Amino acid sequence: MSDSSRKSHGIGAAVDKLFRGIEILIAIFLGAMIFFTFMNVVLRQFGIGFPWSEEIARICFIYLIYLGAIIAARENQHLMIDTLICKLPPLGQKCLYFIIQGLVIWLMWILTNGAFLNAWNNRNDFWVATHFPVFLVHFAGVLLGASVIIISLVNLYRMFVLKEPVVELLTGHKADDGEDPIAKEGGGLQ
Repeated sequence: MSDSSRKSHGIGAAVDKLFRGIEILIAIFLGAMIFFTFMNVVLRQFGIGFPWSEEIARICFIYLIYLGAIIAARENQHLMIDTLICKLPPLGQKCLYFIIQGLVIWLMWILTNGAFLNAWNNRNDFWVATHFPVFLVHFAGVLLGASVIIISLVNLYRMFVLKEPVVELLTGHKADDGEDPIAKEGGGLQ
């Protein structure tokens, strides 16, 4: 998942370890979801089943999706049509990238605020079989929104302060040889 060729020091290494931990957590959630769903399917053939196994699988699925979206945001792996941004001159690329990151920050703020209000309104509710707090399920949206806002701010920092080219921010590849790294990867639809 992560680009292991990146050399990180200091805070970068800590962030890489954090995201590696998230990837491991995603794998655990995926394994638990598969196990409990399969177990429930098999047990239903014998006329028994555990209602809590369905809830655990559902909770794992929710966190798997939200944590996976955080990883995808960090690695710029979300669906993106980059044809226009690649056709623009560098200044135009910076302007459009700034607008895109601003929209992402705004939308993630809306998600974060709505998820927090939803979590707060359900702070005293629990799932029926597992008694898992509904608050923690809705709080996954807060975690996603805040994380993507931070990732977008870091992307803007990399563009304005570290002077990284927009194409490099989009792909994660250095554009050293004058060739377009996006064209190497197969075009504008990722």
